[in-house]
This record gives sequence, C-alpha cells and structure tokens, in this order.
Amino acid sequence: MNNQSLGLLAEEKQALLAAIVSSSQDAIISKTLKGIITSWNPAAERLFGYSEKEVLGKHISLIIPEDRIHEEDFIIQQISKGLRLEHFETMRVTSDGRQIPISLTLSPIFNERHEIIGASKIVRDISENITAKQEKEQLYEEIKMLNKKKDEFIALATHELKTPITSLRGFLEVLQKNVSPDGINFSLLERCSRQVNKLIMLLNDLLDVSRVQLGKLQLRYEYFNIVSMATEVLSSFIHFEKHTLSVKNREPIIVYADRIRLEQVLTNLVNNAIKYSPSGGDVEIKIWESRDNIHLSVRDEGIGIDNEHLAEIFSQFYRAVDDQSNISGLGIGLYISKEIIVRHGGTIEAKSRKGGGSIFTVSLPQKKD
Repeated sequence: MNNQSLGLLAEEKQALLAAIVSSSQDAIISKTLKGIITSWNPAAERLFGYSEKEVLGKHISLIIPEDRIHEEDFIIQQISKGLRLEHFETMRVTSDGRQIPISLTLSPIFNERHEIIGASKIVRDISENITAKQEKEQLYEEIKMLNKKKDEFIALATHELKTPITSLRGFLEVLQKNVSPDGINFSLLERCSRQVNKLIMLLNDLLDVSRVQLGKLQLRYEYFNIVSMATEVLSSFIHFEKHTLSVKNREPIIVYADRIRLEQVLTNLVNNAIKYSPSGGDVEIKIWESRDNIHLSVRDEGIGIDNEHLAEIFSQFYRAVDDQSNISGLGIGLYISKEIIVRHGGTIEAKSRKGGGSIFTVSLPQKKD
C-alpha cells in the first residue's frame, strides 16, 4: 500500500471517529494536560449549555464547581501516569449555574511518539440514577416505618384481645365445674374451652412475633434437666390417644437455657408432628450430647415436606400446605421457634421428604463452667 493510500485510509478513520464523537449521546471532551479544552461534541453542548465556540481554548475549570477544583489536579496526575479513570462520580456546573451529578470516564491521549499530550473524557449525566436511588431509599424508609407501626399495632391489638379471651376461659372453667360431666352442656363447654385455648395460643404467637420484630424478646436463663422438660411437654399431649408419643432418653441432661421458651419450641414441634401425622403414627423425641452442643430432635411419620418448602418453613407467615387444606395455623410457630433458638446461640433445622415424615433438630451450645 503506497503513502497516498495510507493517507486516505487515515483520513477515513479520522472522519469515522469524528462522526462517532459527533453522534454520541454522551458528552465527549478532550483537553490538554494543562486543562485547556481542545474538543467539545454536540452532546457536551446539550449537557452543559456551552457551544463549542464558547469553550474551545478555555480551561476545563469552566464547568467545575469551586469546591471541586482539587479533583482536576488528581485527574491530571492519574492521566500523566498513563492511567485510565472509570465511572468517577462527581458534580459539574452548567452555563446557567446549575450543578449536575455526572459520571466521568477518562483516558490519556497519546501522540505519534506515544507521549501523553492530553485526556479524553466521556461525561454521562446520572441525575436520573441519583433521583431513582433517593426515591428508593425514601420508599425503603417509609416501608420500614409502616412495618414498625404494623408491628406496634399487632402488639397492642393482641394485648387488648388477650384480656377478654382469658376472662372467657375463666368463665368456662367455672361453668364446667357446675355442669354434670355426663351432660351435653359439659361437652359443649369443653369444645368452647378448646377453641378459646387455641385463640390464646394464636394471640401468644402474635405477641411473640411483635416482640421479635421490636427487639423485645427476652430470655431468662437457668439450669434444668432437658429430658424431664421433654417428658413434661409430652404429658400435656396425653389426650392425643391415636398417636404414640415417646422420649427415648432416661438419663438426665442438664442445659443452660430459658426453660419456658424451650418448652414453647418443643411444644410447637410436637404439635406440628401430631398435626401432620396420621392416626397411629409415632412421634419420638431424642436428646443427646456432643462435644460442644446439646441436641434435641422431634421425629414423626407424617406427610413430610417438599424440598422446595424446606428452605422457607422457618420464614414468617410461611405455610408448607396450601390454603385449601384442613390444617390450621398462621405459619408463625416455626418462625418464632427459630428466633428463640438463634437467640440462644443455637440452630434449628429440618430434614424431610414428601410422604416420608420429618425430623426437626435443635442444637444448643453447652455452657462451659
């Protein structure tokens, strides 16, 4: 290829580059190492409000706020070292004095001898991004505030409801004592009492959700025999005659924890095991020690849980059964149980398969004397 052809090719490349710069939607500006503007494309005119004629030969500080002049020294230092700056976010000034947020990408310009003679910068207006970010942050704060108000309302409403419902339970107990155990009225009162007890349990769960959300769930530690506790919990389910309930341990195992809260967790796990198991199914509690932890598991022969649900069952208000099932519950028992165990410094996990029963295992750290 002769010199003439090379010259024509260079001119074509130069013309193509000029066309790309001119049609770019981003402002493209070049300047010398002393900050003198040498090129200014149409997008720069639209962004900053200055025509090319107005800025060529002027110092780049024309569009830099006074409190950010120091940035130019930093930029020139980096460019002089042959370094490229990408997505440098800052503020610049338009011809009418407005400050706008921008993102800069700067590259060194080399001459034929590969000497750095200036810098080329691509300037992008990020006003919309900043506005969207601010709106997102504001929305997040509003949602947080609404969630807090919701939790406070649930706590207040649950507390107010608990008092009359507890009174109803007391009245029912009095009526039962004055009615013949063989009569239909006693049977009806017994059914009413069971439903009231369910309401109280639901209200207690809702109160605990509120305590968790508001950071008010407190633990009262003590030493106790976890095997005896498990036996006592099972004795409260004695009316479930169609299930076989058992604790596989007899030797005492001492744990340092909140007894009432741990009873709550175990009661919830046993209740679920019974709820999801067919008549005649076994529900087994096993307790054992490892080097650093005390473990408690509840095993059932129930309907099991799909793998897709296992990762979610400890989430707030999550139910692993569809709304058309006859199994009741708000989907907060396992959530509360996890929060209680986590606050003990322990873990709770589930293993299951559809139709193959479930095993829930709680692990608590051993207190070292």
